[in-house]
Amino acid sequence: MKTRVILAILCLVKLCACKTDPLASMPSFSYRMADSVSIAYSKDIPDDKPIVLIHFEADCTDCQRTTDSLLQNMEQLKNTRFYFLSTERFSQVTLFRKYYKLDQYSNITVGQDFAHFLPTHFKTPVTPYIALYNSNKDLVGMYKGKPNISILVAAIKAIQ
Repeated sequence: MKTRVILAILCLVKLCACKTDPLASMPSFSYRMADSVSIAYSKDIPDDKPIVLIHFEADCTDCQRTTDSLLQNMEQLKNTRFYFLSTERFSQVTLFRKYYKLDQYSNITVGQDFAHFLPTHFKTPVTPYIALYNSNKDLVGMYKGKPNISILVAAIKAIQ
């Protein structure tokens, strides 16, 4: 029953998202990679799997809990690409990446949103901020603040 409700909500979000809406599809932005030198672009994110963008802050308790919960469910979510992006100093981004050993996951990328694009684009300073995209890079869900992990995991699995 929960899965049907979640699927219905995802369908409504998709139907309501007009193609002229700037939030309807993945925006064009750049971010600094974990090596602190390379710059990557959202247009180069492969579109073969669903994508989850997570705007985080290293010292945000809800970001930490969300990351813990996602990692506990990673076996179910291994067919999804995760992009953890932060506007914080690069040292904070690195600390977060190392603490959670995110380099161990081939489907997780951690980077610095050095242009502060995400909070401006999504019009929210709240962290965590999570945007779900299907494999066509169309927005299918958004979560502001600490999400209910079971609903989030079910939503991600529904678009895999």
